[in-house]
Amino acid sequence: MDPRLYKSAKSGDSCFLKQLLNDNPSLLYQLTPRENTALHIAVQFGHKKLVAEIYSRCRSFLTQQNLDGDTPLHVAARVGCFSIFNDLAREIPSMSQTDFRNENNGMFETLRTGNRGRNTVLHEAVRNGHIKLVEFLLTIDPKLSSIENDAGESPLYLAARGGMFEILNQILKSTASSVHGGSNGQTALHAAVVEKHFDIVEVLLQFKQQLIKETDHQGRTPLYYAASLGQHRTVKRLLEVDTSIAYVLDKEGHSPIHVAANKGHTSVIIEIIRHCPDSGEICDLYGQNALHMAIVGGQANVVRYILETPELECLINQPDVNGNTPLHLATMERKTWIVYYLMWDGRVHQSSKNKCGQAAFDIDR
Repeated sequence: MDPRLYKSAKSGDSCFLKQLLNDNPSLLYQLTPRENTALHIAVQFGHKKLVAEIYSRCRSFLTQQNLDGDTPLHVAARVGCFSIFNDLAREIPSMSQTDFRNENNGMFETLRTGNRGRNTVLHEAVRNGHIKLVEFLLTIDPKLSSIENDAGESPLYLAARGGMFEILNQILKSTASSVHGGSNGQTALHAAVVEKHFDIVEVLLQFKQQLIKETDHQGRTPLYYAASLGQHRTVKRLLEVDTSIAYVLDKEGHSPIHVAANKGHTSVIIEIIRHCPDSGEICDLYGQNALHMAIVGGQANVVRYILETPELECLINQPDVNGNTPLHLATMERKTWIVYYLMWDGRVHQSSKNKCGQAAFDIDR
């Protein structure tokens, strides 16, 4: 692109641009190395008058994509320049009509155009937190909220992950049928839990309670992540809605109580046991229970809690698939303090043997 054209588009100098193009009209069609037009650049830097001047000279620029697949509308949505977006959008064919019911008109096709990552203008507006633009787009075309990008991310998921409460509320109220998918098979509720946005968790439970049972590609529910991160408040709220999720195992056979034990989140375990007293009996694919997991993680505080909790007494001498009891495992893992805790408890069977015929102290004295 001619440096003079680029500088005028960046600076918003419409007088210089007019003079430049009057002398050589063909300059307008030059592109940057990323194939941005002068309209892309003028939009990026928010020059409304210059945008109007360039568009009046070449209307095809409105839908022209750069190497990233961005049209000038994508750029306007990303930078959040509502007035420029509004002006350009009203130039889309059928935009001036009052009847938008025809799904085949040019307006819907243009607004739903995805860039190289298949992000629509709504994805860009949501990701960058431009609520006024989000409201405008949802009014014009509510079905934009039902389009996922190449990563499987819906606008609702992006709002949940980014902690954008007002935008998420707007999407849910405008389009109850909005999709909620995200990357790696996660949902908007997974994202809200992982990013610790409790207010968004509450809203999603109000509008899309079914998300509480959905699992990602690893087979993990939102409760699993809340337990893993030690989010006691979120764990409590999720279990108040549905206790069955405490029994869902991921693809490795681990339940929320397993991961909480391994990470040392005693308060989470207390909450799970309070709602689901028998959930302590859950074993993974290797027959290991929450006490085994706490020992592997070196979580002496969890071991002490389990030893002091009547509902979990059945875990104390439970063998895994190899016949190893928690004491065997503590010995093999050389967790000295945990071995002491177990030895001091008269309920622990120190002479129990695993499938190799070994007692715990045959392994390591």
